[in-house]
Amino acid sequence: MTDDREKIFASIRRGLRGAEKSAALRSAASPLTSMIQHGFESLFIKFKRELEILGGLAEKVENERDVSAFVTDHTEPASSLFIYDDLANSLKSIVESLSVNRRLRFGSEFAAGYDKREVAAFDAALIGCAACVAETGTVLIQTDMRLPAALAPKLFVIVERSRLIASLDEVFTDRFGNSDASNLFLITGPSRTADIEKQLVKGVHGPKEVIVLFLNQ
Repeated sequence: MTDDREKIFASIRRGLRGAEKSAALRSAASPLTSMIQHGFESLFIKFKRELEILGGLAEKVENERDVSAFVTDHTEPASSLFIYDDLANSLKSIVESLSVNRRLRFGSEFAAGYDKREVAAFDAALIGCAACVAETGTVLIQTDMRLPAALAPKLFVIVERSRLIASLDEVFTDRFGNSDASNLFLITGPSRTADIEKQLVKGVHGPKEVIVLFLNQ
């Protein structure tokens, strides 16, 4: 009797797993995806609108020189900037340009750990990203050093235009469905919260300003 009962339970479990898999496949595509026109220009307009509603900023830039000029215009002279290593290694001319009149620090300097107060003293952080989502104005970041991006008052995200996608579904099913990464975090606009008196406060859980620059390369 026990063996028969176990066989019945095993059959039920197999059936439930099959039903869950079918349901997941049916719901893999967001209904919003069909409403979003593909192609960079259309996706950029959607992303920019969604991010600006949240209080962020998105701009198109042609080259690394434009990135340097934009960051210089939006930070004060002698500002302290934290630059993530992936960005510093891939966009070296930006580092060279900003080092003229900004104080730069890099992720590799903190490989052995860092003091939160030291990281919180940076005026801005520059980082690349894994993807930008037009549907929600979201930036997806993969990094083991989350705090610099969260604590800096200004966060500059420099991203290749090819990384702008339509929806979150594409992130988790197409691009990251088989990813082993355990540290993914999503930033959807500047950090904001409201206290019991309904006073809106920015920068409590993340940056006060989020600026996304789409590099034409």
